[in-house]
Amino acid sequence: MSEIRKDIVTGVWTIIAVERGKRPHDFEKQSIKKNSEGCPFCAGNENQTPPEVLAYRTGQQEPNNSKWKVRVVPNKYSALKEQNAVETIKGFYETITGYGVHEVLIDTTDHEATIGKMSYEQLELVLRALKERYKDISSDDKIKYVQIFKNQGAEAGASLQHPHWQIIGVPLMPENQKQIIKGSKKYFQEHSRCVYCEMLRYERNAKVRIIYENKYFTLFAPYASRFCYETWIMPKQHLYDFSRLKDEHLKSLAQILKESIQRYEKVFDQLAYNICFMSPPLEANVEKYFHWHIQIIPRLGNLAGFELSTGSYINPTPPEMVAETLQKVAKKVR
Repeated sequence: MSEIRKDIVTGVWTIIAVERGKRPHDFEKQSIKKNSEGCPFCAGNENQTPPEVLAYRTGQQEPNNSKWKVRVVPNKYSALKEQNAVETIKGFYETITGYGVHEVLIDTTDHEATIGKMSYEQLELVLRALKERYKDISSDDKIKYVQIFKNQGAEAGASLQHPHWQIIGVPLMPENQKQIIKGSKKYFQEHSRCVYCEMLRYERNAKVRIIYENKYFTLFAPYASRFCYETWIMPKQHLYDFSRLKDEHLKSLAQILKESIQRYEKVFDQLAYNICFMSPPLEANVEKYFHWHIQIIPRLGNLAGFELSTGSYINPTPPEMVAETLQKVAKKVR
């Protein structure tokens, strides 16, 4: 049984995924298998995954057949299991049983697709499915935070090449989100304005770190970027929750997300990266001061001793240089 254990000094929670328990030989560096043979996410291999919880198909089709466009299934190797969340004290340590939800969204039947190669229509379907699952998981009163993310490439944590996202719902608010909410709320109390709205207004006026914009979203390199070539996608209007995005927003988001990844793919060959949806905690009143956004984090280097020991970062690539490079990339929109 998985457990969520709390660091008694920092307050940071760690999921101890017992069912994923790895022996020393499991940590030998392995590359992702490139061909689709035996891939559990490919069409025709639906029996290799748990039964789907959501799928978009053409016409009336039976569930779990191969005629799907987007498919969501429970993670076969879940870090969390759906059970009662029981908080206990072990000695002076605090533990919560590993209650939660862990799902995988499979973007497409195309094993070799990337966001940059996907059609706008397909990516819009993906975002619509992510929104639907986010809303459903969030409706569970025992879930306090839902994280949507994509691991692209082995260096980013992916174990399969087939394009997919993960959705994890946990019974507590992670420490990182606590700090984000605390800082956002403090700025609002002092200035009566959303700090993210102010950030975006400043960046759009400065025109130094802005990379690309469309009707509803802006792509930019954040001023205090932690990682090389880190970028953010942020709604131009104040939207605090992914589930509040309308169809027109999803269409616009699909366009700028594809545009963003295309630019990375023109600069780097086989780039590994993480895409993280930065969402609000589900039980806090954050509508006025939190601003939902996406962080794209390329994996161009590993965290070293300074970062791991201090929680601070050394980034050798100024965000201004990132913006200039990605602005100049020739686009081939598909």
